[in-house]
Parts: sequence; structure tokens; C-alpha cells
Amino acid sequence: MLFFGSPKIDLQITLFLLGISFVISLIVLATAKRKFLAVVVFSVLGNIIFFLASFTGSEIFRVYHFSWFEYFSVLIWPFLNIYVIYKLAKLKNKKNQ
Repeated sequence: MLFFGSPKIDLQITLFLLGISFVISLIVLATAKRKFLAVVVFSVLGNIIFFLASFTGSEIFRVYHFSWFEYFSVLIWPFLNIYVIYKLAKLKNKKNQ
């Protein structure tokens, strides 16, 4: 089952959404002036994009031969994001004290 009909369209939509998340992270960087926060925003949005692509039945991971990335985006990347968000919150608390 493919989400949008073909792996090529799924890949194009995924890359488009990654571009949007990059622009959002640049806006965060410009407004907040914090590089680490912008990286966290891009990482979380990117993970959500690939996470949804893997759970909607998209076969872009198998067709383009990077199925390991599907497992990475489901099993490892969310925990890395949680850790980085924890570090960001800890850094923010340290600056407020």
C-alpha cells in the first residue's frame, strides 16, 4: 500500500516536507537566535515526516534501498530527539538560574 500512489511521488512529497521543515528551522533560528533550538526543531520535524512515511505504508524505503533508515526513524531517532529535548530543557533551566 502506498500513501500517495507511487514511491516517486512519496519521495517528492517527503523531500518537499523536509524543505518546509528546514525553512521552519531557519525561521526559528532567525527569531530565537539559538542554533541548538533550530537544530532540534529540524530534527523533530524530520523525524515526524519519516515516521509518518513509514507508518502510512509508503515503500520509498524499500524501493530506494534504504530500509535501514525506516528502522532508524522508528526505533532510534525518536529517543535521540527526546534526549536532545531533555538537554535543551536542562540548558534553558541552567540559564534561568
